[in-house]
Order: sequence, then C-alpha cells, then structure tokens
Amino acid sequence: MLPLGVVCALSPWAIVAVILMLASDRPTNAVAWLAGWTLSTIAIGVVIVFFLGGYDFSPKSTPTAVACVVQVLLGVLLFIAAARFWARRPARTGKPRKEPGWMTRIGTLHPLWAFLIGAFWINTTLVIAAGVDTLRANLSRGESIAVFGVFTLITMSVQGTLILYAYVLPKHASIGLQRIREWIARNQEPALAVVAVLLAIWFAGKGIRGLRA
Repeated sequence: MLPLGVVCALSPWAIVAVILMLASDRPTNAVAWLAGWTLSTIAIGVVIVFFLGGYDFSPKSTPTAVACVVQVLLGVLLFIAAARFWARRPARTGKPRKEPGWMTRIGTLHPLWAFLIGAFWINTTLVIAAGVDTLRANLSRGESIAVFGVFTLITMSVQGTLILYAYVLPKHASIGLQRIREWIARNQEPALAVVAVLLAIWFAGKGIRGLRA
C-alpha cells in the first residue's frame, strides 16, 4: 500500500499543475485543487470499505482470485504504457519538447474548477488497489478507514509540501518551483516510463504471487 501512495504522490502532472497554480495570479487555486484531490481519494476509500467490506478477500477466495488476475493484466498494460512513453521521449524522436497547452491554461482556472479537476485527477486505479489492500488486512471498518486516511495523507504529501513551501518562503519558492516545472516538462516521458515499469513489476508480481498462493 505504501508504494501505491508514494507513486500517487509523485505524479508528475499533478505536481506540475500545483506549481503552475502557485505561480499564477490565483495561487489559492492550488489549495482548492489539493482539497478536491484529498476528498476524492478518501471518498473512494470510504466507499470501498463500506460496500466491499463484507466480501472475503482472503487467499483462495473468488474476489481475491479475480483481483489477482486484474493485477496481472494491469501490470501488462503498464509495461505497454512504459514502452510508449519511452518511445515518445524527445531524445528518441529528435523533436524539441513543447509545453502542453494545459500547462498554460491551468493557472487561469476558477477555484471551483481547480477543486473539481483536482478531484478527478487522482489515479483512480491505484487508489482502488490501495482500498482493496486495506480490506485484505482484515481490519475493522474504523481501522480500515484510518489506514486509508494515512494512505490519503501520503498521496497529498508532495503537493501539500509545495503549497506550504510557496506560502512560507515565497521568494525562494518562485525560483525553486520554476526549476521543478522546467525539469518535469523536459523529462516527463522518461519519468512516466520509469514509474510505469516499477508499477508494472509491482502489480504483476503481486498478482502472480496471489494466484500461486
């Protein structure tokens, strides 16, 4: 569960979105974004705990077998995605990296849109996987929600740290955040390829181990 939280927290596009909002004329949009991200993540966890908590997720059970097959398939899809990201990196294509249009538009959003986009920008697949992992621990409903709450804090940690940094040290932050933005804009394909490979290994390995149990 911890690796899933870390991967969610290190989502390049989400980090860039927060940086762009902090550098815009509406820096409070970053707070609205983070609020949407946080509430959406914890809401999915609560729904999973309340509606799937009665199913048997122990080894050999049908839900667990299906979940393991899905994990293996997801691992295969992530390997394919990693190959596509790697093939699209500027060093291979020879084309200079252009900043995506959404990076220039996101700084002008209304706070409500920032909240809604933050809520829908989460990696739903990984959040659901974390929820299922919580159920497999055979905890009480309250304990499961508490554990998922910790997962949610991990997913928002990087974005929250950037926002805190921008408000506490605004002069230093403007320079540092711009450098982070430029690095991610230049290297997002290789970075996403590496993340996709690591996730593919994690998902496929966990699914295979589960099917062999």
